[in-house]
Amino acid sequence: MRLELQLDLEKPELSKDYRRIVLSYLKFALSECNDGKYFEKYFKDTIQKDYCFSVLMKGPKFSKDKILLEEPRIKILFSCDDRRKTGLILFSAFLGIKNRNFPLANNNAMVLKRIDQKSEKLITESTVYMQTVLGNGLCIREHDRETNRDRFITFEDEDFKEKASEVLSVQAKLAGFSDKKASGISLEPVQCKKVVVLHYGVYIDVTVGIIKMTGDPDVLQYLYSAGAGSKHSAGFGALNVLRQGESI
Repeated sequence: MRLELQLDLEKPELSKDYRRIVLSYLKFALSECNDGKYFEKYFKDTIQKDYCFSVLMKGPKFSKDKILLEEPRIKILFSCDDRRKTGLILFSAFLGIKNRNFPLANNNAMVLKRIDQKSEKLITESTVYMQTVLGNGLCIREHDRETNRDRFITFEDEDFKEKASEVLSVQAKLAGFSDKKASGISLEPVQCKKVVVLHYGVYIDVTVGIIKMTGDPDVLQYLYSAGAGSKHSAGFGALNVLRQGESI
């Protein structure tokens, strides 16, 4: 399921670290829904989540610490895998806080005004060309347990295809797919660029543009619906299907 939220802002600006705002808003929505019944389902420990999101802004202009907008309004696209009814849960949670004021920093605030269900693609081929959603990017993280440091890998790195395929394979296994299906996933950059984004006070490298993904159609469908790659539930990995099949 794909949901598009339209929110009005009190002031036409947003923090550059806006993904954390969306996560706070999501936590608020879930904590208010059915007395918080579903909150732990998505935010207990470090369980893998089956959704992604992207924030859409009109005419953004980036300053040192904030984003200036043409109008006091943003849209948030949520995409979910529905095997655990995540789409219905999120829809219910957001509906419950519609028209409620959500305070932001710098005397700003946002209010949910509209929720629309958007169409989504059914993947039937083993090769799919996808494009990162506007304002989003593919995050591939390699964590070194000895140093406790992260390396963020983009298409410019020589080992990008190898590391991206490893990350997607692990994600698929954690989602319940068999080792055979999960290990058959591969990713190649087609027309990409590297972008540096602020996330929880840290600048990280991500890949934006067109990618080619190959593998079992069920796994590709999951990665398209739930988001692909590292930190996909924190504002990365949202994808649109351009076409299916070998050629583009």
